[in-house]
Formats: sequence, structure tokens, C-alpha cells
Amino acid sequence: MKHAFTKGLFVAATATLIAACSTDDAADQMPVAPGKIEVSLKAALPQSRAQIEVDESNGRFSGSWEATDELTVYAKGSTSGEETPKFTYDADAKVFKGQLTEKKQDWTYQAVYPAVDATPLNIPFGAERTQKGSNFNGAYDPLVSALVTHDGAEPGKTPQGEAVTFGLKRLTAILALTFKTDDATVKAEKVKSVALTAAGKTIAAKSFDITLDDQSDALNTDGQSETITLSYEAGSEPAAASFKAYFNVPAATYGKLSVVITTEGHTASLDLTTDGIELLPGELAYTTKAVSGWTVLEPIPDAPTMEWTENPDFAETPIEDGMQVHVKLKAPAGIKVFGITINSATLVPIVTDPSTGFGFTVDGENSASIDLVQTPNAILMELLGLKDIDLTNATEIPLDLSQLIPMIKLIGAPEGSKHIFTLKLIDKNDQPLEKALTFYIPMAAVEPSATFSDIDLWANTAKITLTDAPEGAKVQYKRADEQIKEWNTLTPENDGSFLIKTPTWTKSQNDAGLDIYTVNPNEGIFANTTYKWQIINTEQIVIASGEYTTATGDAIPNAGMDNWTTFEVAGGTFTKGTVNCANASADNMFWASGNNKQVPNLCTEATGITGAKNSCAKLQGGRPSIADIFAPGNLFSGTMEFASGFGMYGYADFGQKFTYTARPSAIKVRIKGSVNTIQKIGSNDPQKDNISLGKTIDPIRVFICITNWDTRHRVQSGVQLEASTFWDPTQKVNPGEGNIIAYAERTFTESINDWTDITIPLCFYDKDATIPAADKYSFVFSAAASARGDYLTGCYENELYIDNIEWVY
Repeated sequence: MKHAFTKGLFVAATATLIAACSTDDAADQMPVAPGKIEVSLKAALPQSRAQIEVDESNGRFSGSWEATDELTVYAKGSTSGEETPKFTYDADAKVFKGQLTEKKQDWTYQAVYPAVDATPLNIPFGAERTQKGSNFNGAYDPLVSALVTHDGAEPGKTPQGEAVTFGLKRLTAILALTFKTDDATVKAEKVKSVALTAAGKTIAAKSFDITLDDQSDALNTDGQSETITLSYEAGSEPAAASFKAYFNVPAATYGKLSVVITTEGHTASLDLTTDGIELLPGELAYTTKAVSGWTVLEPIPDAPTMEWTENPDFAETPIEDGMQVHVKLKAPAGIKVFGITINSATLVPIVTDPSTGFGFTVDGENSASIDLVQTPNAILMELLGLKDIDLTNATEIPLDLSQLIPMIKLIGAPEGSKHIFTLKLIDKNDQPLEKALTFYIPMAAVEPSATFSDIDLWANTAKITLTDAPEGAKVQYKRADEQIKEWNTLTPENDGSFLIKTPTWTKSQNDAGLDIYTVNPNEGIFANTTYKWQIINTEQIVIASGEYTTATGDAIPNAGMDNWTTFEVAGGTFTKGTVNCANASADNMFWASGNNKQVPNLCTEATGITGAKNSCAKLQGGRPSIADIFAPGNLFSGTMEFASGFGMYGYADFGQKFTYTARPSAIKVRIKGSVNTIQKIGSNDPQKDNISLGKTIDPIRVFICITNWDTRHRVQSGVQLEASTFWDPTQKVNPGEGNIIAYAERTFTESINDWTDITIPLCFYDKDATIPAADKYSFVFSAAASARGDYLTGCYENELYIDNIEWVY
């Protein structure tokens, strides 16, 4: 046989692999993902593949796996589905390690080498290959196993608990070539490449494609070639005296096989076969050839080069006014072809229009080209700065696109459009060079933004939607108060929006032992508040920011105490008459007091008070002219009714209807006042034995409630009083008319000499309460210059001034 090949089935071509649960020490195991278990594939024979050694003296050859080898295992569970993990060879344990779902089920397995990411199985099989020294490169050696199925089994085991086994089949043949030379001028030179050519046969393509089901194979239709050029990795080039070259080729019957060997300074050609050879799948054919007839390589001029002065990396470049674009092409061997292809919907109609004279030919939709060597064009040459260049004799092209590129913007190219100039140069030694210059019209700067919607200021929730934000962006927000430093970071919902959720609450107990809740006002979203927001990208960089102000909330009627209205109080002989109280009009009675004919000074309009905005309310105790009792200065939301006859008592009905649009977190009251010791003790005061005249402090007290009452709460007081009607929001959740949703209370035991804004946090009994209906009595306010005034105990000299009352959000 003229080809002089020795052939044999590669001993490890169908080596059995055994899959079993790993028993390696934990130090040898990879971290196991949740729900996975480590599984190992162990080669039945250590000489499976990867490194091949050929012993021509006795016709034997062997191989071994390398630490860098990987398999892809196609494992499909009947309930867990398909998974395609990679198994990596562990040289110490001599196993391939990977992970599978830890679940007993029906399993099917197949394995592929080299490892691929997923189906379709396209193993690289190109015409340009590499080899490290004289070592076989398994990257072009496709192996596949038959399908193995085991029902009701743990991963990597048979139903009987034994190791799963399956084999790998080699799909190509291997040519193992050894070359030697005694030529003293060549044998010390490094070998650069060995090119194998199969006359009339395709032996390489873009990929070697495998079908798993039937383990069939075929060369990809792209990149097919009759020649494989094997180059040696830099630093590993063997000497020409003796070296090896391995070629994986499709199984087929071949006619003439020839090689061209190139060293640092010489080249040689020789035939491997002339009459044909049949190569079977999994077969290794090997031979040793003596090489002679070396010829000296002619020095090849340097290959063409291209340099973009302003953009060395040839990155996509925005088109800007006045930009400079200079490209220098060099071809030391001279220029054979200099082509320009333009891909641009804007430019192609212009450069291909005969009336413009640019000379471009249409290649396809939005594509046109010209070869300025074969079809020189004076107009284009001048535009490109090549007016005085003779391309046929030039070795350099100083291309200047500084005029052309900015024109793209001027002639109306749309925002975001791309314009690609592909420069192709072939020198006179047929060495090619091709690079693309890509330009684009920048989009108008669009800053990401945040939109607030679905705002519920009672539940303190809202939705934020981002516009023009990059993928993975998040939004942060906080009150615009500079003292608040911490941002609330929101994560996206399934629809991509961001939800501001109900704020957190702090639970505690008041002095009566009742559970109360206070809200965190720095979370959620509240009325009458300006919020700062910012959008951050995945690198935690702020890419946009802004502010959003919520609705103003709910105004308390005549809370500034500026308007006073005279109205008639119903009552008997001693109390009937007219009094003033802080109401906008007689038709809109919101505020009330215990004022009457006998004690008209309990709540009066004060004007000209330093520090007050306009009018304010003055609360002071009084003494009826017909009885030696103490009457407390008071102001409350509700109505006052006095009894008929000589009873000298009345009814304070607490509560007004109020329409809420937002849930407050506190109440703010602007006050000043003087606190003194008690001067009068009511005879029915249950604490009278613990009070010392002239010694015990008479405090000022203010409280407010959000209620859900069907009727007002009525309190009887006066000379005749009914203590069972008295109530204190800090002592009970329901005084009889319905629930108290929240209260705010402050007792002052010291004088407040200057006007002061006092903010009192709301304590919620029911943090989950819905907004009170407009027809409910839901607003209760009470201020008293004497805290024990209900029992007719207090100081006549105590004073309380109130200038403004407002919700805090």
C-alpha cells in the first residue's frame, strides 16, 4: 500500500464511563447548589483519550485525560426536566465531577465531548486549528454516548443502587503524523504549521454537528474546506528534526492526501497517499515520514495595516460637529484592491445616484460599494483627501473622513441610526485587510425619570414607575428633610414597578396598659411632604434624581383662631345668652366652649398678643357670679348645651364630622401659657384628698383624637356633674360611641412663656383602620387651661393661648 499507514481502532474509543455518587473528601468537592447533589463520572480505562501516544514499533497507541477536559452531560428527569451540566476532570481523583438534581425519578443520560453549552451540538471543526507542541488537541475530537435510561432511580444510579454506566463513541478518524528531517539547515528551525489537503474531499467546516437521538453527525455547511492548517501555539513550536501533527477528519474514503510544512525559513511538500485510504469512525491511522526537498521561503512583505488615529480600538463613534476622522492604511507590498462599502440608509441613495458622481454600486438594501483602484473616482478621492494619491503605485493611503462623516448629521440622518464604512485592502501579495468604521447619530439625551401614581395617603402607599431607566435599575426615596440621611431602597415588582408599602409601626403600651402603635414617618408616603427620589443602576451609581410633593392633606376648620362668631347657647334662666367662639360663621359651628352668661371668659378672642399671627384663643378659669365654684377655661370641637332651670350644669358634646384624605402622624399646636398652683378644689373631685391648695400644680392639657363615632360623646359638668360621663382617650379604646382610632396627648406642668409649636405624635390603637367615613364624628380636640377642670378643680390664674392647630404628616 503506497500510503504506508498503520491503522487500528483506537483502544479507548468506546471506553465505558461509570457514574456514581462521589465519595471524595469535602475539600475535593465543588460547592453544591441548592437542590443538587455532586455526581462523578469515572473513566473505566485511564487511557480514555485527550493525550495520545503512538508506539509504532509494536503498533500500539494509548491516551489519557487532561485536567482541563470537560464533558457535557444531558440528563433528563421525569419530574425535574432537562439539565445540561458540565463535568470537569479531576486528575487526582480520576473522575469527572458535576452536579445533578437530588431527586429520585426516571432518568435518561447522554454525554458529549468536548463540552458544549447546549443543543444544537456544534463542535468547533474549523480549517484553522492549533496544537501545543507535539501534543494531541482534543478540542476537535467529538465523542458522544448512547442514550441510557433508568426508571425510579437516584441521580447517577440504577434502580438497584448501582453505578450508571454508559460509553463514548468517537465520531471522526484521527491521522497521527510523525515527521523527521536530517537536513542540517532546517532541523533546528521551529515548525510554524502543517497544512493537510484532501483532494476533492471536505475535511473541515465551521462545526461538526451532532444529533443526540441517533448519534449521527454531519459537517456544517458554513466554512467548508479541503484543507486544515495546523499551527503550533506560540512558545510550543517543535523543532523540525522530529515533530508530530494530529488531524481529526471525517470518516470517509480518501484519495490523495498531501501536506505542506512550513518552518521559520523553509517549506516542503509531500504526499501521504496517492491511491486512497478508508478511515472509519474511531479509527487512528499513523505513519512516519521523512521530509526532504526543503525550499527557502521568500521573505513576505509585512501585511497591510490600518490605524484610526482618533480611535485606535475602532469603537463605535458618535457623529459630532467638527469631529476629526483620520485613517492611515499601509501596504508595503503595494495596493491591489482598495474597496469602500457603505451601509447606511441615509448615504446609499446619495452615493449611488448618478447625478452626484460618487460612483458607488448598489450591493443590496442600504448597502453600496466601490473599488477605487479598479474604478477611480475623482470626486470621491478629493472628498476623502486622496486627490493627489496614485493608488496603483502607493504603499500608504492617508484617508481623511473629517468632511464626510459630519455631513451625515447635516443631511438629516435620524437619531440612533448607524453608518458603517467597511474598508477592504488587498496588497499585491494577496494579503487581505478589512475593518469597519462604525458611526452613529446619538439619541437625544433622555434622563431616566420616576412617576408617582396610585397614591393612598391614608394607607401611606404609592407606586413608582421608571421611564428610560436601564435594566436592573432600582429607585430610592426619602423625605427631603436634610436631617434624614438614610434612603429607602425599593425593589421592582413582577410588572417592573416599585411599590412604596405601608410603613412599619412600633408597638408599646401606654400608662393604662393599652397597646398603642406609632408610625415610622420616614417610611411609606405621607401628605404635605416633599420627597427626594433617585434612580441607581446596578453599579449603585445615581443616574437620575428629583423631588415629588404630595397633596397638602386636610385643613382643620378655623384652626388659626382668626374668626370668631357670636351665637346663642341654649339653656335655662341663668345660662341663656350669646357668647363668642372661634368659628368661621354661625352656620358652620365647629368649635365650642363652656362659656355662658355667668362665666363668659372661659374661652375668648385675644387680639394684639405679641407673637400671635392675628387673633388667638385665650383659655382661663372663671368664677360664676352666683356660686363659689371654679369653672375651667376650655376649647373643644363639638357643641355646648346648658340645662334649663337652676341646675347650673351643661353638656359638652365632643366630636365633629371631618373628611380625611390622608393619615396624619402627629398634631402640631402653637401655644403659650402659664401654669400655677391649684386655688380651688371641686367638692366631687376624687383626688381632693391628695391636692394641697397653693402647692399642687394645676397643669395645662391638650389632646386630639381620630375617632369612628356614630354620635358625639356627651359629658355633663357644672355644679351638678356626672363623673361617669367623663372620658380620657388614654384610658379606654371605646368610650361608648365607637372606637378611638388614634390619640395625641400632652400635659404641661410648667409654663410656656413664649409661643411654641408643640408637635405631639399620634398613638394608634388601630393601625389598620380604614379611613373614617365623612358622616362619622371623627375629629375630637380638647384644650383646657386646667387639666382637672371637669371636677371644678384648678387655678383662676392659669392661662392657655392657642394660635394654630394643624395636622403633621
